[in-house]
Amino acid sequence: MSTQTAEVPAAARPASDDVEMTFTEHLAELRTRLLISIASIAIISIVALPFMLNGWVLTFVESDFLHGITLHVFSPTEIIRVYLKLSLLVGLVVAFPIILVQAYAFVAPALDRRVRTRIVWYALPSFAMSALGIAFCGFFVLPLVMRALLRLTAASGLVGTYQLEPTIGFITVLLAVFAVMFQLPIVLSILASVGLVNARMLAKQWRYATMIIVILAAIAAPDGNPLTMTLLAAPLLVLYALSVVVVRFTQPKISPR
Repeated sequence: MSTQTAEVPAAARPASDDVEMTFTEHLAELRTRLLISIASIAIISIVALPFMLNGWVLTFVESDFLHGITLHVFSPTEIIRVYLKLSLLVGLVVAFPIILVQAYAFVAPALDRRVRTRIVWYALPSFAMSALGIAFCGFFVLPLVMRALLRLTAASGLVGTYQLEPTIGFITVLLAVFAVMFQLPIVLSILASVGLVNARMLAKQWRYATMIIVILAAIAAPDGNPLTMTLLAAPLLVLYALSVVVVRFTQPKISPR
């Protein structure tokens, strides 16, 4: 008499670090994590949209970044697209810790238990660094860049007519770039936690890091302006040096044999 072993469904399996998931189960979990991340961005963007419709954001941009220069629209739907882009930026920034947690939850089964505990603590610092990057860009970088571009236009003798969507798009992209690049200490600390990098390696490879940062700044600059590239590269270099210090204190200690 032969007995057949029924396959236990994935949902009925005990939650254990030792249980390996099939490829289909990995795809299902990845889909779930992506849906949660996308839904978080969408919900936060929808909540932020009414605040954009008040018009105070555009008033702030015109008074602080464009020094009172009037923005123009060239289609009836342009203002809606701008409000949606601004709301999406808010959704991405505010939902970033949720996205980080979902990414962590997906890779956590493959990580050592001690590494998992360390990575959990990076969610709030990640949000803080994003906010710091946006604040640094908004209060320091953007005024300098916009002032330089407006002076360049005035010096050429041309009369500038500034369209709403490209202008806000440029500002939004620059804010998003700084929000992402200020994650450098967080990313390097996570890589150090899993043993991929260490402070000595980062300090030793500073020349290559500088070259890569300059190239990335040239690529990421929305307008290709040398001033924008410099203002992107300079804080990245400072963040890299800060990352070396942070990694030195957060990297796992190697026990002497």
